[in-house]
Amino acid sequence: MEIVLLLVVHLAYGFSTGAFSYILLTISSWFLAISWLFAPYLFNPSSFEWQKTVEDFRDWTNWLLYRGGIGVKGEESWEAWWDEELAHLRTLGGRLMETILSLRFCIFQYGILYKLHL
Repeated sequence: MEIVLLLVVHLAYGFSTGAFSYILLTISSWFLAISWLFAPYLFNPSSFEWQKTVEDFRDWTNWLLYRGGIGVKGEESWEAWWDEELAHLRTLGGRLMETILSLRFCIFQYGILYKLHL
């Protein structure tokens, strides 16, 4: 929805010489926004069945509210899932690898700002 809002703001305040140039500049963004808005309905036909939606919501709230602990799997509890997701950060090697992988964003930004002379 944010993409649609940005495209409308671009239409209102952006620099464009005409409607055709606006369409050429933003057609891919409009296609992306529309596909993101309607894809859940196209690829999840059971979302139209009310009872299935209620059951999914109940399962999701049970997953969120179930307390984790020793021996609880991530599929059963949000807290256990979170512990599993952060398990690699418990060791020094995991933290170091996470830091190295995160540095790629700084290197990418450096390349954009200083090497492209923006």
